[in-house]
Order: sequence, then structure tokens, then C-alpha cells
Amino acid sequence: MMVEAEKAIALAALVLIVLRLGWLVHTRSTARQPIHGGLLSLTFNYLSSACFVAILPTVLMTVLVLHPAPVLLAGIVWSPLLLAIVALGLGSLLFAILHALAERAPLQRAEAELAASESRGWTEKDARTSGL
Repeated sequence: MMVEAEKAIALAALVLIVLRLGWLVHTRSTARQPIHGGLLSLTFNYLSSACFVAILPTVLMTVLVLHPAPVLLAGIVWSPLLLAIVALGLGSLLFAILHALAERAPLQRAEAELAASESRGWTEKDARTSGL
């Protein structure tokens, strides 16, 4: 019974590590390139980040602590570790594509607004608010 409790604690620690690392990658990503697509785009960006960074901690936790039994799937014996890695990689790709789809139109609008403001030149309002 103690082994099951240790595995449950290890899984909880894995989830917390992945959530935190995913948040760090997400915030660094949004600081480098602002997101214009709203909450949906932010959510997809975070989920993609979390799935991507979950791969290494999942491998380490599985190898060092969990040691799951092989799984029979489609007549082939698979390692749960391999299935988890593939699932996380595909999840990251899927959420990145959904983020790109949600972000496309708002990003194009933001780029068009920036180009329009740059093409009009320096205005009196810009001079007053620049602090120079």
C-alpha cells in the first residue's frame, strides 16, 4: 500500500512541476511576442507550452519512480512511456496549431495598425507624449 501512495505523490509532483514549467515557458513566450488573440489564444499557448515541457519530467518520473507495466494495444506490447511521449508531443503540436489559428486574424490586424501608424509619421501628439 505504501508503494501506491508514493506513486500518487510522484504523480502529483509531476503535475505541479509540469504546470509550473509550462507557465514559465508561456510567460517568457508572451513577453517576447505579445499575443493579440485574447483568452483563447493565451490558453492554447499555455497548453502547448505545458505539453512540450512535460515530456522530460514525464520520462524522468517514469524511469525513476513509476515503472509502469507494459500495455497491450492493437496486438502489440507498448511501453506506457512511449505512448505518453507521443501523446504529449502530439498534444503540443495540436495546441500550437490551434493557437496559430486563433492568433492569425488578430495578429494581422495588429500588424496592419502598426504599419498604418508608422506610415503616417511623427505627429504633434507623438511629440508631446514622447517625453523628449
